[in-house]
Amino acid sequence: MRDGQVDRRAVWRKSVERFGRDKQSIVCMEECAELIQAVSKRLRGRPDSEHNLAEEMADVTICLKLLQIMYDITDDELDEWVERKTMRQKQRMEHDVRKTG
Repeated sequence: MRDGQVDRRAVWRKSVERFGRDKQSIVCMEECAELIQAVSKRLRGRPDSEHNLAEEMADVTICLKLLQIMYDITDDELDEWVERKTMRQKQRMEHDVRKTG
């Protein structure tokens, strides 16, 4: 960790301890909704703070880490699912190319 950086995992664990699983889970749902709204505004071409999308993405990224801590999901387990989902997407795209090609 570089000077001035925060031990993120320690902060996230303390947050879960202080506010509890239920409250943090609700906050995560709300943050996901805010990200959905930010993406929707971009798609509709509505003017928005230029950093709003990145900010909402950061909030959801933190929430994903909180959920991982709260529900005891290991990095390896999460990585395995990301790999599976990525492989499935790759296969779908290859299938679409063969179908339309």
